Amino acid sequence: MNSRTRIIVTGLETSLKFVLPSHPRYLKLIRLVVGELAAIHELPPEECRGLTSAVDEAVANVIRHAYRGDYQKPIEVTCQVFPDRLEFVLFDEGIAPDPARIAPHPLDDAALSGRGTHIIRSIMDGVSYEQASGRNILRLTKRLPARWVGKSYERHDP
Repeated sequence: MNSRTRIIVTGLETSLKFVLPSHPRYLKLIRLVVGELAAIHELPPEECRGLTSAVDEAVANVIRHAYRGDYQKPIEVTCQVFPDRLEFVLFDEGIAPDPARIAPHPLDDAALSGRGTHIIRSIMDGVSYEQASGRNILRLTKRLPARWVGKSYERHDP
């Protein structure tokens, strides 16, 4: 049986915020939340996987580099849904990254470092980093398909 759903996207924003310990076991929770948000907003499966990988890699980088593996530090993650994009913002109080290391640069076949940031930048539509009030702030943005932006459409569920 097919059901028919009419979805009208308004200016209403959705926002999720959580603070997690900097332990790798919480990466699964991050992947679940990001993957579900992407699926709810009908990104194609390959984009859902890519988005999930990018945010997962960003949080793993905070654990590995900013906190140097200290599993008791806070990582704040906000997930915001706007009419035209998904936005994920990570806040941490760890060691600030070297801007030269996180800046876009070509991959070197011999270098192992920098691959994570390259992957993040290749998947996301926007990546920005700043420091404010003693915290590192990483903002990752993914545009939603045009059909979500100020339009209504019909979806047929099997």
